[in-house]
Amino acid sequence: MRLGTLLRSGPAAWVALVLLPVLFWFGANNTDSVIESWESATAQSLIVLGFVSAGCGACAAWESARVHRAEIDGWAPARSRLRIAWLHLAPVMVLGLLGVLASLVAYSSIALGAPGFPSLGILFTAYAVVVSHIALGWLVGSRMPRVLGVAGMLIFGYLWGFWPAALGELPWLRHLNGQGLVECCSIDQTASVRSMAATIVFSAGLAAAALIATALGTRRRRHQAYAVAAGALGIAGAVVLAMPLEFEGVQARDPGLRKCEGERVQVCVWPEQYDRQGDMVRWAQDAERRLSRVGVAVASPVEFGEPRPSESTVRAVTATSVLPDAPPDCATKPGAEYPGDAAHSVIYAWLSLTSGEPESELVTYWQPEAVALAGQVRKLSPAQQHAWYERNMRSVLDCSVKTDLSPASFRHSGDEQS
Repeated sequence: MRLGTLLRSGPAAWVALVLLPVLFWFGANNTDSVIESWESATAQSLIVLGFVSAGCGACAAWESARVHRAEIDGWAPARSRLRIAWLHLAPVMVLGLLGVLASLVAYSSIALGAPGFPSLGILFTAYAVVVSHIALGWLVGSRMPRVLGVAGMLIFGYLWGFWPAALGELPWLRHLNGQGLVECCSIDQTASVRSMAATIVFSAGLAAAALIATALGTRRRRHQAYAVAAGALGIAGAVVLAMPLEFEGVQARDPGLRKCEGERVQVCVWPEQYDRQGDMVRWAQDAERRLSRVGVAVASPVEFGEPRPSESTVRAVTATSVLPDAPPDCATKPGAEYPGDAAHSVIYAWLSLTSGEPESELVTYWQPEAVALAGQVRKLSPAQQHAWYERNMRSVLDCSVKTDLSPASFRHSGDEQS
């Protein structure tokens, strides 16, 4: 059959006219969580994978029902059932590929100019999901009325594409349908090979079961057991791979790609930050010098999550590297009181202002009350500021220590120590 005839008579071309523009529009308007890296852009583009797989599965079911209704698979066996399926599903498979790429193009607008290329592993994983839905749709369409089969694949594709991601109790389920990669990746992370393998194995099991069942047709039940065995084997293998995984399908990036530079404070950068390393080191070193005047030694090395951090971000991150990433264990106990929470907010603001971050920028994302109080602390002498910092840092690290954030309490303590 000619390609033109297949396109005119099948649903793929008509669905493409609606699906592809919608995917591109959705992606172009939902790039807020994407950072300027190809790994992040490729992974984030999978957020619409459920729509692509559901649409392609429904198209496959429609084509299968049409072929089955015409009893083409019952004609003289000049062509095998699988060859007939391939002939009619080729446009649908192209539609699936275009759907995956349309979303990628929309999300890639953020990553343009970044080093590297889109992740082929993530794209292959996404297309494996689509192909499994197409194979399953062909099987369902041959065994159900046309409209019912199409509706069934639309519902199944949508639910399976998005429902597992909403289950907090079973986070590993989202690694079977490709949604485990959607939260990937920060600049120091890459897509988890185990997560991608789980998705591919699961998809391969479904596709193999559908293709075996299609090839065997309505033969004896013991022959159909081969299809069941293939599906069960794929599902079991995927579950074994996915169960140890947490919510996010990420793993640490190759540390050999990280470059560190600096003397008193080391600044480590990733490939997306190489071209700004000189500026970042200079800003971080200046922030360290400012903080050393009030007796604060910054942590080293420091890294930055943004591919192209601003000067204010570099100064703030360098300065606040001395703060713990999480509250102490005593604060996590049920009913525990943690006075250090208030101190943490003010100390963060004080460190950021002391490092040279402008107050006008700090108040755009931090509590104005904490920024105002930190500004009052900075009016103290360096020795007094250090005494204030040391006193209140103890409350951040120990739940039993009360805070004393008032600058008036330290107007003479620092001078006495000096």
